[in-house]
Amino acid sequence: MARHGLQEFYDALPIKVQGLLVSLAGYRSYRWRVGRPYQRVVNQLVRSDQLSMESLRADQDSRLREIIDWCAHTVPFYQEMFRREGIDPDSIRSVEDLALIPHLDKETVRKRSSELLSTAIPRRAMVTAQTSGTTGTALSIYHTGDAMAWKHAVTMRQRSWFGFGPNDRYAVFGGQTVVPFSQRSAPFWREDRARSRMLFSLYHMKDQFLEAYYDELVSGRYSFWQGYPSSVGILASFILDAGLELGAAAPRAVFTSSETLLDFHAERLEEATGAPIADLYSNAEFSVSALQCPEGRYHVDTEFCVLEIDPHEETEDWVRGEVISTGFSNRAMPFLRYRTGDVATLLKRTTCPCGRNRPILEKIDGRIEDYIVTPDGRRIGRMDHIFKGALQVREAQIVQDAPDHLLVRIVPRIGFREGERRDLERAFRMRVGADLRIDYVEVDEIPRERSGKFRAVVSEIDAGQLR
Repeated sequence: MARHGLQEFYDALPIKVQGLLVSLAGYRSYRWRVGRPYQRVVNQLVRSDQLSMESLRADQDSRLREIIDWCAHTVPFYQEMFRREGIDPDSIRSVEDLALIPHLDKETVRKRSSELLSTAIPRRAMVTAQTSGTTGTALSIYHTGDAMAWKHAVTMRQRSWFGFGPNDRYAVFGGQTVVPFSQRSAPFWREDRARSRMLFSLYHMKDQFLEAYYDELVSGRYSFWQGYPSSVGILASFILDAGLELGAAAPRAVFTSSETLLDFHAERLEEATGAPIADLYSNAEFSVSALQCPEGRYHVDTEFCVLEIDPHEETEDWVRGEVISTGFSNRAMPFLRYRTGDVATLLKRTTCPCGRNRPILEKIDGRIEDYIVTPDGRRIGRMDHIFKGALQVREAQIVQDAPDHLLVRIVPRIGFREGERRDLERAFRMRVGADLRIDYVEVDEIPRERSGKFRAVVSEIDAGQLR
């Protein structure tokens, strides 16, 4: 309730005041980027970026031993697990030894989150966050400043591969509701001066507004774009369909994250911008990180994590299956052998023309989501922010079965009450407005696709489907 009240307060403020608050929030985040933890991590990554595979593996094994020792001495969940399974933590010396440890799943995290917290870190020193997403629920995650510094540092590592530095001005197309949904004229963006970035609203991307986005991108001369593939993909399609050109204002790169980068999006973005497209694969649980290099391959950040594949298919050259990850950076709530729910293809070779000697992911299969189309023509491609914090929702699926209607299927937990339903309704309205009819139905389970994949958003109208 408090979160929605703050959003309503923000929406009622003048645009200049909103911009000030955005910059203040950016400054809070910026402190993680410029503080000592961040600089220490950046220095480590610079030193290790061109190491041999053997040196990187030795470094990874060392970091693994450190996090295992930390868990064995300070995390009640793992202390009990090591005793129950008869595992001597000192016997885990390398990545190969991880197979001794059982997998950790999302439901266990939800039920036993307090036991996963380290007793060596005071609760006041932890930052509480929540995962967004409809599959497997929103989870409460606790992390440290060091963990956030690592996330910022690996992001900066990827940007440096493409020639960017910390002072480059860039355009962001993320899930922040920085512009009130009711706003009907530009600017549909707010500036974060602290981090040299402009935050563009995802929730105003309708045909009659997209020209304003284009004009700002041309006049702003942003060094690069960063955002959800579905959102920057809408811009790319508009630019191409309208016969427009970015000219000298074209970004020198487009960085994507948080959704599966579909070939459709990458092709349209490359055609519209003439820039390389680079994706980042990570999660809110601080357990995995992989960066797409200029050659288009995903390199696992071995200083950040161990990535394993629970195989579904395998050949001499690759193995495909669920990503199992072990994170090193988050000492507040460490995850060992965590089932991410994502599917990826790991190559069995580590050589890449870019010269980096790291494990290579060829393909990442995440949840493929269709767009929601509002009656006034806005296409919204990322909806799982609505369920951020909805801890009493086990799963949810949004189905658009008519141009003016959404069906929201909810698998509730015990404790799901009318108050939670009202919170969801308000979260939906902030993003899709008042013109769509929305019906909520509680179900025991949500069917999967024939392939076994879960689709969080399903469009049954032509305008919303990815082509």
